[in-house]
Amino acid sequence: MQSGDLKVQSKLTSITTSKRNRVALSIAALVLLGVVAVALPHYANGFQLFVVTEIAIFSVACLGLTVAIGWSGQTVLAQTGFFGIGAYGTNYLFAHHVPWLISGLVIAAGCALLGLIVGLPAARLKGFYLAIATLAFAELIDQVYNDATPVTGGANGTAVRIVTIFHINPASALWYMSIFLLVASALVVRQFGRTRIGRCLRAVRDADIATSSLGLSSAQWKVIAFMISAVLGSLAGTLYGQALTFLSPDAFSFDLIIEFLVVVFIGGVDRIWGAIIGASFFVLIQEALQSFGFYQRVVFGVTLLLVVRFLPGGIVSIVPTARAFFRNRRDQQLSREPDVARAGAEQA
Repeated sequence: MQSGDLKVQSKLTSITTSKRNRVALSIAALVLLGVVAVALPHYANGFQLFVVTEIAIFSVACLGLTVAIGWSGQTVLAQTGFFGIGAYGTNYLFAHHVPWLISGLVIAAGCALLGLIVGLPAARLKGFYLAIATLAFAELIDQVYNDATPVTGGANGTAVRIVTIFHINPASALWYMSIFLLVASALVVRQFGRTRIGRCLRAVRDADIATSSLGLSSAQWKVIAFMISAVLGSLAGTLYGQALTFLSPDAFSFDLIIEFLVVVFIGGVDRIWGAIIGASFFVLIQEALQSFGFYQRVVFGVTLLLVVRFLPGGIVSIVPTARAFFRNRRDQQLSREPDVARAGAEQA
């Protein structure tokens, strides 16, 4: 009895120590990230700073898709609509003397409401039909960019009023805001995933019919996921407008939808780190192959095929997959050792 108690106590101590180590590692990573984020503008040139800022912005937008596609299982193609609304809407309010931060928050709240309006009927659709419905919404918003000339400048586009923070260089200020928004969004989404809502979303994704028999409305949870995705897309678009400095409908076309999907599926569609790793991969390859045109799409297409075939969980699943592979090999070797020893004994 005492031996059993000692084993239980030892196991509990091990779990507590492991949890403390994870917390300490997380704090150390955040401190390191903060030091790097503060120091980066002093060592990176303008182009490099733009690239890492774009990675942070794309990561935030794709965190919304992590919730909508990865957690709730919806085939949502409307993120570029909210992304563009965040960019155009914030710039319009800011140009009319509304403080930039308030402009971004007001537009994000408006996108949440719009996500509710669009999500209510869309949540009752599935698969191909949901994809077409949300794609139609994105295309409708894209048409608005061309027709709402007083707000968007139409096909000719409109200049972005650059926000200034104290006396910080605008590019550096944008980087600080982008990395802050990324860290804040990742922490909020991570915490959200641990709540009852996050667990319900994944339950709806994995067993839609079974959860409805338990009294969980799949449509309700999917609408919530759609609204969260809309807010994150809008906030990312607010910063993206500052990064582009000039807005035109071409920046939010159908190609951007494909780019977002490439990011989440290559990185890992249901993991927070998947959005960040996927955005890093996509932006870096895009910039490295900028002069090759068509070959960018070839690289993205081939990479997506390889990831779907060999790493269904995305690049972020490489470490867990490798760990499971070596663990299985070790277990197989350990299971064979008694057989080898028994065979040797019989021969002797």
